[in-house]
Formats: sequence, structure tokens, C-alpha cells
Amino acid sequence: MKITHILNGDALAMNFPEGILGEKIIFRECLVDGPVDFDSFEEFIIGRSKYLTKTFPGAQEQSYIPYVSDELEKIMTRADSDRIYCWFEADLFCQVNFWCAISLLKDHEGEIGLVLPKMDLHTGFGGLSADELWDAFRNPRILSSNERNILTELWRLFKKKKPKEAKSLALTLEKELPFLIPAIQAWEDSIPHGDYPGKPKAILAAISKELKTDEFKYVFREFHRRLPIYGYGDLITRRLWEEIKLED
Repeated sequence: MKITHILNGDALAMNFPEGILGEKIIFRECLVDGPVDFDSFEEFIIGRSKYLTKTFPGAQEQSYIPYVSDELEKIMTRADSDRIYCWFEADLFCQVNFWCAISLLKDHEGEIGLVLPKMDLHTGFGGLSADELWDAFRNPRILSSNERNILTELWRLFKKKKPKEAKSLALTLEKELPFLIPAIQAWEDSIPHGDYPGKPKAILAAISKELKTDEFKYVFREFHRRLPIYGYGDLITRRLWEEIKLED
């Protein structure tokens, strides 16, 4: 039996305990940001590549193809005999990527486990020691067929921008996977309506006013402290911040 670990980013890959055996696949996407609803995997790769290189100029330093897309293709080509461990956190950024990863494994007949240790949303895997990562690996949440189907459906609903339907569906797993509801609520709260720009932008603007500063590093630090549920890094947060400045 072969073991595969799907890791939520390069930071975890760099700190991954050497003694945990298995192939590592690095999920390098940020699907919480930008278009995700495409008719085929090929269109998905092209569309995401265009969006990311246009929106984040630094992304051009690493070509989406193969830096990101090859890792996604590896997920889809796992043998059914593989045991797969998905290392994803509870914040919205990570959860959307996790739902996508499970959807790519929808035909996988082998066992899939979620490694989601108890952690502070402010630090995530980066705040865990090697021993703590080992403990998490020893106690994965083995996903049932029903749970995998619902997680796959959550990805479809995210693509279709239907948070209310996603929340209703996640409620059926509230006992088994309680982290789903907070992440979906954060997603719903982020959607603009009327004059309201969505919670992330509203909080960024409020922080700037409260701290009386336009210095992004200070605003970002406070944003991360107040809303760790979003899991946004500095690139996504800066894009939102710059949009606020343009709208003023």
C-alpha cells in the first residue's frame, strides 16, 4: 500500500517530519480568490493561470503550469490502493482548497484521512512542533463515503456561489466536521451586497480608521488577529486593501 500526503502549502512541506513516509503533493492554489467555475479541468488550469498572473505579478516568477497544475494532476491520478492523508486547516482559505482536493478524488476507492490537529487559527500548522505533527498524523479523521460526497458538493456550491445551500448541507455534518460551518459563514459574510463591501473589506477599512494609519503592515497584522477564520495571506489581503483605497 502506498501512502500519499496532500499538504496545504510549501511551508508545511518544508517542516514536514522526515520520519512520516509517503509521497508529498503540495496544494499550491488559493481558490478562495478569483474565478473557479470552469467547464473542464483544462479550462480551469488556463483560467486560474490567467487570473493569478494578472492579479499577482509575483506569481509570474513561478509558472502556474507546471508549478501548480502538475500537483493537482497528481491528486487525480492516485491509485485506488493508495491511502491518502489530506493536511488542511480549518480556515476558509484552507477549507476551499480541501473541498477541491476531495472533489479531485471523487472516484478514489481507497481510504482518505483528514489531518486536522487542534490548533490556533492564528498559527496553523506553522505553529506546531514535529512531535505535534506526528501526533496529528497518528490520529487522522477517516472520511466516510457520505462525508466525501458532501465535501465534493461543497466545492460545487462554492463554484456556484451558493453559501446558504452549502451551510444547510454542512449542518448535516455539524457533529462529525464542526469546522465546516464557521468557514462557510466566513465565506457568506465576505460576499458584498448593496453598499456593504463584504466583511473582510469592511474590517480592513475599520482597522485603518481605528489605528489612524494607511500602513498596510499594521492593518494586515490587526486584520489577521481579528479574522483568522479567513486564512488570507498578505497577497490577498493587500489586493482587498488596494481596492478599498481605489474606492475611497
